[in-house]
Amino acid sequence: MLLTETMTAAYVSRMKTMRDPSDHTVRAYTSDLRDYVGFLARAQLCAGREDTILAYARHLATERSAAPRTLRRRMACLRGFYKELVRTGSLDRSPFAALEMQLPRAKSLPRGVTRTDAARLADAAWSICLDRKLSLARKSFAAAVLLLISTGLRVAELVQLRPTDFDAEGGGLHVRGKGRRERRVFVVDDRLRTLLAKLSGREHAKSLLSPNGQDWSTQSVRRSLRSFAKAAGIEVHLTPHMLRHTCATLLLEDGVDLRFLQRLLGHENIATTAIYAHVGDVGLRTALANAALLSRLGGSKK
Repeated sequence: MLLTETMTAAYVSRMKTMRDPSDHTVRAYTSDLRDYVGFLARAQLCAGREDTILAYARHLATERSAAPRTLRRRMACLRGFYKELVRTGSLDRSPFAALEMQLPRAKSLPRGVTRTDAARLADAAWSICLDRKLSLARKSFAAAVLLLISTGLRVAELVQLRPTDFDAEGGGLHVRGKGRRERRVFVVDDRLRTLLAKLSGREHAKSLLSPNGQDWSTQSVRRSLRSFAKAAGIEVHLTPHMLRHTCATLLLEDGVDLRFLQRLLGHENIATTAIYAHVGDVGLRTALANAALLSRLGGSKK
């Protein structure tokens, strides 16, 4: 069987319609499929065989030194692609149907920033948000930073927020997440709620938090966050997703139940949320100190 760009493009197009993936996911799957088709052409392998999948996995792991997360994503991409080929009648049977693969799992934990850096970033944002001399346009991105820190929104979710998504009275925020899943999160800080209410009332605005009230891109947020963090004295290369990890870790350290965190982050499976249950060194040290196990056990006294 010969795979063509028309086939891969059709799969990506259907995935966009059915799953509503982020732009990043679409680019990644498009690139993954292009790489796979190129591999088949160079190696002159049959696309419909199980050993072809295994050969590609070995190629990624050994010759390309692909990270476990990359390898798993590419296999997931191919599994979905072959499922689509079977659905459309282009292939009788997916090579994944009887294939058992033990793929390595990523050992690294989600990366965020320290509580100290998070506080420094929040202080910089508050200094802008509470400055009465500044316009709403100047305050909007600082408000976005505070929202990312406190709710763990994905950057794609942030840029999709509309003025009508914010409930000024209850502080609720209607969020459109992955796979067309929607959820409601809450802004509990009165100062931030007041500012969001003002931003939601901007005339002719399409976006809740963009500086000019118009649509903005995830890349624009990433660039602005890097500049904002640098100005605040944050030395790490900060990304919006690191703030999502930071939010999750700090909330767990402060005692928020894992089930509530699952709902806040919009995880379909609590196993995804459970990765944050490692808690940081500070949280672990504090918990051990509070437990004072040896002291409670008693023992010999001098």
